[in-house]
Amino acid sequence: MYKPVTIGAATKVLIVDDDEDDLYLITDALTQVASNCYDITTASSPLSAMLELAKATFDVIFSDYRLGAATGIDFINSVRAAGIDTPIILLTGISDQLVDNAALKAGSSDFISKTALTPDILDRAVRYSLAHANRQRLLQSILKNTKSAIAVMNADGTENLANGQMTHFAKQIFGDDTVGKRQLIELAFASEQKDIVLGNMVLEQHVTKLADGSSILTLHDVTDRVNDLREREQAEERIRAIAMKDTLTGLPNRMAFNTFLDECLVKASRSGSKLAVLLFDFNRFKEVNDLFGHAAGDHILLQAASLLSSTLAAGEFCARLGGDEFVLIKQNADQISALNLAERISRSLAMSMKWEDKIIETSVTLGVALYPQHGRDRQELLGNADLAMYRGKSELDRSVCMFDASMDQFIRNRRALAHDLRHAIQENQLSLDLQPQFITTTGHLAGFEALLRWRSPTRGHVSPAEFIPVAEETGLIIEIDKWVLRHACKQLARHEWLPRMAVNISAKAICQPTIVSDIHAVLVEYGISPKRLELEVTETALIRDLNRALHNLRQIKALGISIAMDDFGIGYSSLSLLNSFPFDRIKVDGSFIQLTGTNKRADAIFKAVVGLGAALSVPVLAEGVESESQHQFAKASGCHELQGFHFGRPVSESLLPELHKNLGGQLSLENVKAWQDRMRLVQDIKSDHARPAKARNS
Repeated sequence: MYKPVTIGAATKVLIVDDDEDDLYLITDALTQVASNCYDITTASSPLSAMLELAKATFDVIFSDYRLGAATGIDFINSVRAAGIDTPIILLTGISDQLVDNAALKAGSSDFISKTALTPDILDRAVRYSLAHANRQRLLQSILKNTKSAIAVMNADGTENLANGQMTHFAKQIFGDDTVGKRQLIELAFASEQKDIVLGNMVLEQHVTKLADGSSILTLHDVTDRVNDLREREQAEERIRAIAMKDTLTGLPNRMAFNTFLDECLVKASRSGSKLAVLLFDFNRFKEVNDLFGHAAGDHILLQAASLLSSTLAAGEFCARLGGDEFVLIKQNADQISALNLAERISRSLAMSMKWEDKIIETSVTLGVALYPQHGRDRQELLGNADLAMYRGKSELDRSVCMFDASMDQFIRNRRALAHDLRHAIQENQLSLDLQPQFITTTGHLAGFEALLRWRSPTRGHVSPAEFIPVAEETGLIIEIDKWVLRHACKQLARHEWLPRMAVNISAKAICQPTIVSDIHAVLVEYGISPKRLELEVTETALIRDLNRALHNLRQIKALGISIAMDDFGIGYSSLSLLNSFPFDRIKVDGSFIQLTGTNKRADAIFKAVVGLGAALSVPVLAEGVESESQHQFAKASGCHELQGFHFGRPVSESLLPELHKNLGGQLSLENVKAWQDRMRLVQDIKSDHARPAKARNS
């Protein structure tokens, strides 16, 4: 009798790993899960694991991929060969698609990188593996207990699975349960008749074609039609429901969407009608998972599914493709009706949802593609809707975007920019400009912030606002972060008079497992005191993987490097974040200082942030100071340090020796500003003399 596995008072877990440190880390992570209690057993080899499995029953197994001479896949094969169907989650430090596929083929329930072993991820993997195992056992129970013979065939004609009844029928008809089973399946597919007469049996066949090319063959013994007809309908309905429905939300899944859209396209082609495909996902959904937990993310998806189901009208269809990605189909649609539907969905999913004692704000971005003008098949329509959604996300305050042909060019331009950026890193086209920072009370130089610049031989000066997002999308940001760090340390080594250099670090870099050792290696290479280096991180960068980011930052701070909270005020402005980590500096975003003197709310917020820094004994630096009135306001508010065009524009790293030489080491606010004014005057005179006389006099 089928009994689903339920996570109750204690979930029994077996961890198999030949590395004692990894065993400790996994065990420690599971014991930190507040929402579930785990009864953990460990084994250091496949042999000892098999002995444990012989003694006790476990709900789930974690196995390392490398187990001495054996592999995790060998272990999975041994467990399955022993008739044990416990869910197995494979852990590995190898990022290899072949290993992933081999693990799934062997019967692994999940495949997790060892770089992501947080309590939340491990707990979620257990929950999902148990839920998947329950569904599989339910399916196996249906296949085992039905009186119908069922086989699932792959698109290439090979057998995926067949239940025992198919073998039983084959043995009854042909006297052979192996060759006969294959012969029976081939005869059923070849037959043009619904009823097949074989020996003393009459079998009724039914073939269900799925969107991926696979097929479900069902054979019923219709000698006693009344009883068998009832069972056939129930079995097919239950199998179809499992295969075509999303387990979390209850909405149709990707397979159901593919099938339905293909049917709609055939109808639209015959009738000459139109339809729309609308693709959307939630903005910053990963940050919600990271900040509030995966249970909160699942709750949002369930709320969305409920709202969508109640919002849809006749001729409209919705499915969940996976993750936070949903798709809608609107039949008999034109551009106006499609956009109206998109706006309706956007408004309904712009929710303020209470989760525990916090409020989560949600929003979506929708991409719209129309048949036939934007595509004539499923792949083209879905791809173009995805392009439109991607374009909408790249533009602020745009929740709905209709596809147009220029988006292809937009993507090509982004790819070309990524290609050029990759060469820019290799061919030394990047450089640093250094913006001075000053102590408010004395006017003395506190340090510089390193600002990345790209001067392309073909594109000219490329704004960081243009190439940094591309670098983050393509992963080039990791190489760029390393380049900036190394280059900044090189400048510190060349110019011992530089008191401090602040370097921005990206969200991806701060979560890299090698970030601490990479920074330490650069400091040692250039002989730099850690006290002269400061890393600037934004709130948004931290919350993407808060636990890992804070873990790495604590190790970096232990090296003696100071850590600054950058752009404070425009992200989540989380007080809990300031409480979680002892930042050395808070940098107030320049948008606030720009409004001071003209906006009382901005004045109050600015002073409150400075007061917060004072209460925490954390110095506050005001960015973006561009006028004397802003200077005086920041000074009166108690800011410790100042930065902005009012005191000096960013200086090219090549001009550092000249700056120091001309000022004789007296690097005060007034001296640096006066030097820059002289440099601009000289440059203007040179430029004026370089122009033709007629141009100068015009």
